[in-house]
Amino acid sequence: MSHFKLYEIRGAQYYQQLGLTSFCLYAPNARNVWVILTAYGSEQKRIEMIRTDDGIWEAVTDQARPGRTYLYLVHDCHGKQMLRTDPVSFSVTHIPEVDQIHSIVHDETVYQWNDRQWIEKRRRTNPMKSPLSIYEIQVKSWLSSTRHSLQYRQIADELVKYCQRMGFTHVEMYGILEHTGEREYGYQIANFFAPYRHNGRCDDLKYLIDRLHQNDIGVILDWVPTHYHNYHKHQNYSFSLHNYDGTDMYARSPSPWGTLYFDFDKEETRQLLFASAMYYIDRLHIDGIRFDAVSGMIRRNNTDIPNAIEFLRKLNHTIHEHYPGVLCIAEESDGYPNLSQKMEFDLKWNMAWSYDMRNFLRTPYAERSQHWQSKVLDKFHYARWSPDKMILTVSHDDTDRSDCVLLNCVSHARDYEERFSDLRNFFAWQRCSPSRGHMIHMGDEIAQPMSWYQRFRQNLSSMDWSLSDSDSLHGRIQQCVRDLNHLYIQYPQFWEYGEEGYSLIYEYGPNLIIAYHRGIYNHRRIGVVHNFGNRGFEKYNIVLSSSDPNVTRIERVEEIFNTNDQKYGGSGAYLNGEIRMNMNHNRDVTLQLAIPPLATVIFQEHLK
Repeated sequence: MSHFKLYEIRGAQYYQQLGLTSFCLYAPNARNVWVILTAYGSEQKRIEMIRTDDGIWEAVTDQARPGRTYLYLVHDCHGKQMLRTDPVSFSVTHIPEVDQIHSIVHDETVYQWNDRQWIEKRRRTNPMKSPLSIYEIQVKSWLSSTRHSLQYRQIADELVKYCQRMGFTHVEMYGILEHTGEREYGYQIANFFAPYRHNGRCDDLKYLIDRLHQNDIGVILDWVPTHYHNYHKHQNYSFSLHNYDGTDMYARSPSPWGTLYFDFDKEETRQLLFASAMYYIDRLHIDGIRFDAVSGMIRRNNTDIPNAIEFLRKLNHTIHEHYPGVLCIAEESDGYPNLSQKMEFDLKWNMAWSYDMRNFLRTPYAERSQHWQSKVLDKFHYARWSPDKMILTVSHDDTDRSDCVLLNCVSHARDYEERFSDLRNFFAWQRCSPSRGHMIHMGDEIAQPMSWYQRFRQNLSSMDWSLSDSDSLHGRIQQCVRDLNHLYIQYPQFWEYGEEGYSLIYEYGPNLIIAYHRGIYNHRRIGVVHNFGNRGFEKYNIVLSSSDPNVTRIERVEEIFNTNDQKYGGSGAYLNGEIRMNMNHNRDVTLQLAIPPLATVIFQEHLK
C-alpha cells in the first residue's frame, strides 16, 4: 500500500492554525472537478480543483470551515457532469430541502478522547486469552425506531449500563457505515468513512465509543469490504462510489445483494478499503473488525481471488503490527480452510454451529439421539481441534425473518415452558462448549416473540423493551443469560485457554447427555453437564477416569449454576445441594449428581 492512512491526505482536511481546508480527490479520468460549497442544499461557492500528474484533484480555501457542507461537481470522461459526495467523507448529513446527502468538513482536533487507560490496557493484553462476550446491535434501532433515530450520544449511557448489567465485554455494531436507507440493515454501503447520518456525526460516534471504553467495554465494527451500493439517486447527483470519474474505478461484477462486488485487482479499491479499516481503528479507536461476507470477497465461481486474499493478509498483518490487541474476525460461510494462517485472522464466526444446534433442538426428543453424533459430538470435536479459532454466534442473520425468532427455531416443543428450557440449554451450550467467545443478537436475550427485523420494518425498536426485566419467562431467561455471562467472565477457566482447556468426560447418546471439563485456575476446575433430553435424573453417575491426572486431587465438588433454577423459569427440581464423590479400587472417581431435563449443570471441583 502506497499510503495505508489515506484518510490523512484525501477528503477535506482542515488545518486549524492556518484556517484553511484542503480538498483532495482521486478521479484520474475526470475532465474537470470543482468543490461546491453548499448551504441548505444550494450552491454557495464553486472552487475549481487542480489536477496533478497522478490523477489527484486538489484545492485549498479559507471559506470551508468545519461544519460546512460540500459536494464535488465531477465532469467525467464521457462529458457528463454530476454532483458527488466525497468518497472520504468523515461525516455526512441529509439535506431535506433537496433530499440529498452532502459531505461535511470535519475538524479532527475538536474531540478529546478520555480512553487512554483502555487503549494502554488493550495494547498490553492478549485478546485471545481474555473473555469475549459480544452483544450485537444495530445502533439505529436498538433503543428507538428508525423514524426517530437517537444520536450516538443519546444511547451511550443506556448502552453502557445495559452491557455492564448483562455481562457483555464487547458490543458489535452494524449499520455504522453510511448506507442507503432508514429501513435497510446497513449493508448497502455508500461511504466507507462516514458514520450513518441519522445517528450523528463523526465526533458523536467517538463519544459513544469513548464512553464504552471508559467503562471497560470493547467495540467491534461490522465492516463491509466485499460490495458497495452502486445506484445513482438522480442523473445529476449521486452518493455512490460507482463510475465516479466515468469509469469503473472500484467495480467488478454484480453481487447477490443488488450491489456491486469490489474489484481487488484494482489498486484504488485496495487503497480505499485499507484506509477505511485503518481509519476506524486509528481515529475512532475501534477494538475489532468483523469482516462481512469474506466468502464472496476471496472466492467466486469456484476460483480464488489472489489479490483479495493478499489484501486481507496485508491488512490483518498491519493491524496486528500497529495496533496490538485489536481483533480481526472473519464471517466466512463456505468453509475456506485455515483462514487464520493464510490471511492472519484472529477469529472466525462458527456459523455452522448455530445452524446445526438449532436444527438439533428442533428435532423431537425421541429422534435427537439419531443426530447425536453429527450435530453434537462432531461439532464439539471440530470446534476443539479446528485450526481456526471460533466464536459461537447467534447473529442478526439467524433471526431476521418473522417466522424465525429464536424461541421458535431452537425448539420443536409446543409447550411454552419446554421451549424456554431448550433455549436456556442452548445459551448454556453456547457459552460453555469449545470456542474463543460467544455472541448474541439484540432481542434474543429476552427471547422476544416478534423478529427484530419485523419490529424494525414496523418502525419499532428492534428490541422489545417491554419484556426486559419482567416477571415473565422472557425476563427470567434474560436473567439466565445475564448470570451465564457473568459466570463466564468470573471464571478464567472459560476463556484463558479457549478450546485448549477442554476435555470430554462423558457422552451417552441414548440419554442425550454430554459432560466435559474446562481448564484449571487457582486450584479450581470447571465441569459442565448438558442434558438435551426431556427426562430428568435424580441420581446420575458420571465417572472421572483415573487416567485424568487431576482426579486424585479433587477434594470436593459443588454446583455453581443450574439452568433449571426457578429464577430462570425452570421448575427448581434436580438442583444439587451436594454432589457426592466416590472412588473405586481402580482409582476412578464417580460423581453422583441430579440432572434436570433439558438443562445444564455447571460444577466446580476444588483441587488440592
